[in-house]
Amino acid sequence: MGDGAKARRVYEDAVEYLCRNVDAIREVIDPGVWAVSFTVVRDGDPTADAWRDAVRALHNAAEAAGIPGGLGLRSTMGVGDWPAGPTPRSAGWVCPTGRCARVDLREGGESGAGGTAGAGTETPACALTVRPMRPVGG
Repeated sequence: MGDGAKARRVYEDAVEYLCRNVDAIREVIDPGVWAVSFTVVRDGDPTADAWRDAVRALHNAAEAAGIPGGLGLRSTMGVGDWPAGPTPRSAGWVCPTGRCARVDLREGGESGAGGTAGAGTETPACALTVRPMRPVGG
């Protein structure tokens, strides 16, 4: 797939899945693969080959551990087969490092994936870096 936007998005989506399921995935992946690859994914440059190789290693380890589809790197080529992006909303939080495509959306005044939209809203933390996510929108 190369370094195109679609390829980058597939890797970002895989890291988003990893971020949302980090504890469950860590439990089933070989500890040696986890220790090396997770550190690169968490701290590495998402534009580097080493980062993509580490995401691929975690994907392969997840598949080997019995997670169907691993982290989701395999996509059937063709119209309509690319993973769908999140539904656009006006406000929410994004990954503080830009390492993944994770977005937690605020729901209008009700609890959503990232909390409530009112004053005193607690900012969710990134599961990979344990840093507060970055607010976006209004």
